[in-house]
Amino acid sequence: MLKVVGASWQKTRVGTYILIGAGLLVIGAFFIGYMERPEYDGTYCATAYWPKEGLSIENWKQQNDLVNIPKGVARICYKDSVYENGWAQIEVETQRIYPDWMQAYAAGMLEGSLTWKNIYNQWSNTISSSCERDESSQKFCEWLRELLTSNHEWLTEQAKLKAPHDLYWHQVHMILEQLQGMADGYVRGATRARSDLEEEIELADFLLMNAAADIQDLKIYYENYVLPNGTATETGDGKNFFLPSATMLTRIMRQEQAPGAETTTPAPNAAQSLQLLFGHSTAGSYASMLRIQKRYKFHFHFAPQPRSNTVPGVDITFTGYPGIIGSTDDFYVVKGRQVQSIVGGVSMKNENLQLWQAVNVEHMVPLVARVMAANRISQNRQSWAKAMAKHPYTGAKQWVTVDLNKLGAQDNLYNTLAADEKLDDAAVALNEKDKAAINARHDQLKHMVWIAEQLPGRMHAKDVTENFLLNGNSSWLANGVPYFDEILTASGGSVEQQQQQQLSAAEETELSNLEAVDKYLRTHGFRGDLLGEQSIAYGNIDLKLFSYNARLGKSDYHAFAGPIFLRMQHVPASAATDSPAPASAIGDERLSVSIDDAAALAELQLITERRSVRNDMRAIAMRQVESKPFSWSAMGLEEQNHAGHPDVWNFDKVSPKWAW
Repeated sequence: MLKVVGASWQKTRVGTYILIGAGLLVIGAFFIGYMERPEYDGTYCATAYWPKEGLSIENWKQQNDLVNIPKGVARICYKDSVYENGWAQIEVETQRIYPDWMQAYAAGMLEGSLTWKNIYNQWSNTISSSCERDESSQKFCEWLRELLTSNHEWLTEQAKLKAPHDLYWHQVHMILEQLQGMADGYVRGATRARSDLEEEIELADFLLMNAAADIQDLKIYYENYVLPNGTATETGDGKNFFLPSATMLTRIMRQEQAPGAETTTPAPNAAQSLQLLFGHSTAGSYASMLRIQKRYKFHFHFAPQPRSNTVPGVDITFTGYPGIIGSTDDFYVVKGRQVQSIVGGVSMKNENLQLWQAVNVEHMVPLVARVMAANRISQNRQSWAKAMAKHPYTGAKQWVTVDLNKLGAQDNLYNTLAADEKLDDAAVALNEKDKAAINARHDQLKHMVWIAEQLPGRMHAKDVTENFLLNGNSSWLANGVPYFDEILTASGGSVEQQQQQQLSAAEETELSNLEAVDKYLRTHGFRGDLLGEQSIAYGNIDLKLFSYNARLGKSDYHAFAGPIFLRMQHVPASAATDSPAPASAIGDERLSVSIDDAAALAELQLITERRSVRNDMRAIAMRQVESKPFSWSAMGLEEQNHAGHPDVWNFDKVSPKWAW
């Protein structure tokens, strides 16, 4: 009996312990449930290390403390917020103590690994869908892949040969290393996600995506110098269809302020600081609208030797696309040692096909590589233009680049007084001190603004600072018409086209802030989906706005994603006519095909830019824009590939916040 009682007591005690333990677990779960849990915003980070065994990547999953992400050879943070605001965001940083090729390859590997799904979607929406559309598209893409593969082999050989003693080719070599890392990173990311898409994209298609800015020129070359005569188009005229170009507006305003004054007060002897207003709207296929705000902070060196100085353009911010290592819509902000500048570009019209006869496309340097190399090695705007002049084969573009460091307080060098004219012919004796002072005043603003324009095989660039500071010439609207007379003549353009692009005095006066620049670019934008029965999925697909106030030393940058629409409910005067012609009846002598053919041709030329259409076409396309953000389902364009896109593109402005 005692044993039985003892056993029962033992069981009772164990049961009590179990009940107490269960109670404690319930109480603990209650408190844990009410504890504040960390909230993440979807930012994923990773670090690349390079031990003796080779490259390894540590994925940190979602993170909030981005500043303290381990550095390694390279580190990255990536947030896919396309459904939130229309943009993804990537920040990549490398460390200067490692060889440049390690930095470049590791940076590419990290980006490819974290963004592999968006890379696949971008490739599927653009390259894959357009190249498989019909037989002629298949043949063009086959020729293009062979050309770019052969060109890549040539570039690799040239880079290995010249990089040790040529700083330009050293940077081209780093771009090739980064691109190879991107392709390998894509495979790693897809494999890690247990996806069956890791073998879908070959290196040739990565080359094709990164040659997006060159495709239009290469297509012109292909149709006129590769295909047999008379087979380029149904009409056999050897021309090409041009859709509206991107648009870029640069304005520099004076802010005169007397020394020591707190308010802006014009005075005869006042020192002046300058303010830059800049707007850029990309034109492209709606299928290409997987957009990314990128920041590359790469501590590359001037030469392969690790002890050489780092390049001036260490920190490059730009708007781009998945899988592409530069801004194919051509908008950059470059910072670094003694460098602070912006670079913007748009496609330029070229009617002179004879220029292609002197161009060897097999030995081209793709535009994205040329621009990134120039951004990194250039200490000023003159050296940037000089670097861009190397291998100007493809990518017919017009560029503007502004040195923000030169916008600070300056003497009124270009101001003239009525009394000056009376003394123009009078001899004035100058001593050495006066001469030095005059030279110093000239040097203050020298090389502040450069414009560069490229046609096949040639490039013309010039310091145009003085033109921007003369009264009545403080703005430049660029949308494909050459700025320089030399390039205008060579391209087959007309003076009338050039004059039509000039802003009126009233328009310049109104452009006093970024809001006015925003309104102007929206009003003069293009929406191909609003052409009624002739709708095409092509138009101005974003808006970037940048300002720099030299007096305050502050910059402001924000961007809108998606086809533009008039948020201010502003209707252009040209759109107010009562009886516009139907879209199908509109013709343009500059177009080589009818508007009815536009939908078939626009899909192939997906992420390249085009020229302007007539104002009456734009008026019809913009008539409905004021109240309609773009929607894939509402516009009846569901058959157009747009994997990874939100349905409605109605997003507010985005100003990226960087951690490093």
